[in-house]
Amino acid sequence: MPLVMSEVSIQRRVRRSLIRAQARLEGGIGDRWIPTIVGFLLSAYIIRLGLDRLAGFDSGVDLAGYSQAVWLIGEGYVPRASMFGTDVHVLELHWSFILYPLGLLGIAFAPTKLLIVTQGMALGLTVVPIWRLARHVANLRVGAASALVLAYALHPATHRLGIDDFHPEVIAVPAIVGLAYFGSTKKWVWYWLCVLVALACRADLGLAVGLWGFVVLGDGERRAGLWTLGVGLIWSLGLLLVAQPLIVGDAGAGTRSGYGGQGLGDVVLQSLRDPVESLRNLVVQDNMLLVVSLLAPVIFLPLLSLRYLLPSLPLAGLYLVTSTAEDAFAERASMLLAFVMISATFALNRLGNMGVDRVFLDVRLLSTLVVAAVMLFASTSLTSPYERPWEWGRLDPVDEAVADAVDKLDEDVPIRASPAALAALAERPWLYPLESDQQPSAVNMGFPAFTRAVLVVESEIPDRTMEDRDAFDRGMSSQQFVQQVADEPNGVYLYVRG
Repeated sequence: MPLVMSEVSIQRRVRRSLIRAQARLEGGIGDRWIPTIVGFLLSAYIIRLGLDRLAGFDSGVDLAGYSQAVWLIGEGYVPRASMFGTDVHVLELHWSFILYPLGLLGIAFAPTKLLIVTQGMALGLTVVPIWRLARHVANLRVGAASALVLAYALHPATHRLGIDDFHPEVIAVPAIVGLAYFGSTKKWVWYWLCVLVALACRADLGLAVGLWGFVVLGDGERRAGLWTLGVGLIWSLGLLLVAQPLIVGDAGAGTRSGYGGQGLGDVVLQSLRDPVESLRNLVVQDNMLLVVSLLAPVIFLPLLSLRYLLPSLPLAGLYLVTSTAEDAFAERASMLLAFVMISATFALNRLGNMGVDRVFLDVRLLSTLVVAAVMLFASTSLTSPYERPWEWGRLDPVDEAVADAVDKLDEDVPIRASPAALAALAERPWLYPLESDQQPSAVNMGFPAFTRAVLVVESEIPDRTMEDRDAFDRGMSSQQFVQQVADEPNGVYLYVRG
C-alpha cells in the first residue's frame, strides 16, 4: 500500500510540475523564447551547412550566377551576369529587385557568403510569423504552436531551400507568412511592407499575392483586399506580359526568361492551345512527388483549410506545367511552403475545441505531427544525419586541387570553369559555366574570344576516357591554350591562353 501511494504521489507531483510549466509558457515566456530559439537554431544550422558546402566546392551554378550579379551591382557595373547568358540583365530573369539592396551589402561582404547567410536568415525568420499566426490569430496553445514551428523547422523542403544554392524567391517565404499574420491582425503598415518584399523577390509572386486579396476580402476588409488584388496582379502581369516581351524583343536570342526560355504570355497561350498536354505535364510523377513531399511533413493538414491554400494554386500550376520538379525546385517549393504553413495553422484551429481563450487540440494529433516531421526529416532531408553533414566542410584531394587552381588565377581573368569551381570564381566580370552533362568540346572553350582560362574538373564529366582527354588537349592547344596546372591523379586541369 505505501508503495502504491508513493507512485500516485509521484505522478501527481509530475502532473503538477507540468501544469505549472505550461502555465508559465502560456503566460508569455513561451511567446518570447520558443520562436526566438527555434528560429536562431534553424538559421545557424542552415547557414553553417551552406558555408560548408561552399568551402567544400559543392555549390552550383545558381549561387555563382547571383553572386556575380550582386558583385557587379556592388562594383557599380550593370548587372549583366555572364553566368546567365549573353547580354542578360539579371532583372530579365524574374525581376528580382531584392538583389539591389543585397548588392549594396556586397560592397562590404563577400557576395557568395552574403547570399548564403541571407537565405538562411530568411528561413529562420519565418518561424516568427508562423508562431504569431498560430498564437494570436489561430489562438493555438503553446504545445500546438510549438509542434507547428517544429514541423516547419524540420521540413525537408526548408532545408533543401536553404542549402541548394541561392534563389531570391526564398527570401519571400517570411514575407508571405508575414502578410497573412499582419493582415489578420490589421497591422497594415507591416502588411504592405511584406507585400513589397514579396513582389521585390520575384515578379510572378504577384499572382499569389494578388489572389490573397480574396482572402482579405473574405475577412471583411474590402479596401485592403481590393488594393492587394490590384497591386499584385498589375505588378506581376505588367512586368511579365508587357515589360518582359519588350525586353526580349530588343535583346534578341541572348535573353533568358524564367519559364524554360519562354515568356509568361507564351506559356499561358501554349497551355490554352493544348490543355491536354498541359494537364499531362501537371500530373507527371515528379510533380506529384513534389506536392506530396510538401504536404506529408504537416500530415496533409492544409487540405482541411483550402481557403488559405487556394491563392497559391494558379501560380503553382503554372510552375508545374512549365518545368520539371528537379530543375526548378526552389521557385515552386518556396512559395508553396509558405502557403502550406499558413493553411496548416488554420487547419489546427478548425480541428480543436475552443476553451476560454485558446484552442485545445488532442495531444495524439500533435504527437503525430511531431513524429511525422522528425521521421521525414531523418529519412528524406538533404541535411539529415544519414547524409553526414558534419563532413561537408572537409576538403578531399580533388577539392584541394581545385582550390590550388583557383588561387593561381587573377581576379579579372575571364574564365570558363566546371560547376564545382564557379562560386569561388564569381567575383569577376566574365565567368562562364562548363557544361558537365556531356563531354566538353574544345571548340567552344575559347568563346568569347577574350576568354583567357579554362578550369576542368574531370570528376564532373561523365564517362571521360583517356582518348577524350587527349583530343580535348589537342583542341585547346590549337586555340593557344597552355596547360598551367595538371593534377592528373585528381583530374583537375587549368588551361591559360597567353
